Amino acid sequence: MPEFLLGLDVGTTSARALVFDPAGKVTGAAQIPLTNANPVPGLVEQDATSLWECVRSTIARALDTAGLRPGDLASIGVTTQRSSIVIWERADIEPVAPVVVWSDLRGVGRAAELKSDGHPVMAVAAAAKLEAAVDAVPDGRSRAERGDLAWGTVDSYLVSRLSGGALHVTDYSSAWSSGYLDFLRPTGWNSSLIEHQGLPVDFFPDLCDTTGRLGATTAGAIGAEVPIGAIVADQQAGMFAHGATRPGDWKATYGTSGMLITTTGDTPDFTSGLVPMVQAGWSDRTLFAVEGMVNSAGGLVDWMVGLGLAGSPAALTALAAAVPDPGGVTVRPALQGLGAPHNDATARAEIRGLSGATTPAHLARAVLESIAYRIREIADFTAARPEGCVPPESLPVDGGLARSDVFLQIQADILGRPVERHHQVEATALGAAMAGALGVGAATAADLAACTCYGRVFEPTVDPARAAEGLSHWQDTALGTHPE
Repeated sequence: MPEFLLGLDVGTTSARALVFDPAGKVTGAAQIPLTNANPVPGLVEQDATSLWECVRSTIARALDTAGLRPGDLASIGVTTQRSSIVIWERADIEPVAPVVVWSDLRGVGRAAELKSDGHPVMAVAAAAKLEAAVDAVPDGRSRAERGDLAWGTVDSYLVSRLSGGALHVTDYSSAWSSGYLDFLRPTGWNSSLIEHQGLPVDFFPDLCDTTGRLGATTAGAIGAEVPIGAIVADQQAGMFAHGATRPGDWKATYGTSGMLITTTGDTPDFTSGLVPMVQAGWSDRTLFAVEGMVNSAGGLVDWMVGLGLAGSPAALTALAAAVPDPGGVTVRPALQGLGAPHNDATARAEIRGLSGATTPAHLARAVLESIAYRIREIADFTAARPEGCVPPESLPVDGGLARSDVFLQIQADILGRPVERHHQVEATALGAAMAGALGVGAATAADLAACTCYGRVFEPTVDPARAAEGLSHWQDTALGTHPE
């Protein structure tokens, strides 16, 4: 009987597949880089056909390293980058345009217009960019109206591919991130917004539960019919891996962007200054959360590596360890704007305080500190939430940058809290696999509790008053203001 679990994690810069045994041990893994194109400043695109081929190859390679066949899988859990846009031919699932990646800023002006019209959406949300994406397709609106075209976020596109076109769905967590879910009735599309934009509702995917027997892959897609047990947005998938389901539970993930997300239970929070969201949803239950985003985290590190500051991300973090402070240099981590609590899509990255004494090590440390300070800002907003939702003392973390002991010590010192690294750094893929197992009944929450464990804990070594002074100085210098 099939018993292995596969977590498919398709992010902004890579497609990753991890195979887990029933005890949560990784038995196979593969990762393939994804190419992002920047046709003009502010625009970010991917090739949808190449994306699908990378996903197929990633799954095949992960199974191969595990010594397994597709039929050995009990379920697949799918998690992807949020709020990116794919438009494809309904008949053959062939894309008709590039993927508009979530960090693309072509929706900044439209978001402002929609807000003035009574439809507040974030500039990075699909709802601010879908009209432009459709209008860029020849005869796009007419073809969408006739039913020739379908659109969805990356999860929806990949599930359509995996199921051979049988499924055109997205779950509630991904739908919320798109900006199109009804805030007041988060189990349905916002028909008022969709009508305002003149788009047909049939153009949209059907809404489905985050976990359950959602469908199956086809033999033509991956070599066997395998149950799809979960579809969940990437940051929300990580919450499954951390077992974060109680109000106040939180975690931070350091990927291309950095996210700190906190569960709020069965009630959305529109008052904290952070972004409310659906953490997971089913037809009879919705679990909510709030999130703050560091738009440029691992992406900023990669960018600095690309400029030649260091030969690799690991080399950059090692370089940062060579000095005790950034030597007066401050960095604003805003290659694609500033996320909550600033929510400024027009902000751009800046480096300040350079002098003749500045070394590459100072600049490397300033980059890491800037990411850690942004997480501190979000954590402070989170900790100020009402009693009953106060997070635990320590911050659980995962993601690529969390591999760095140097960075996590900087984070603990700036945060003034212990930082706990998940034993599975790629916790997003683990969370997708765990959610998939729950969806098909291959495991219970109690069965999966053993998968939620931590390795090293980084204790703060800096006096809290000094850490607070550092935050204030960084905000004054890098941002020019304190968030209200």
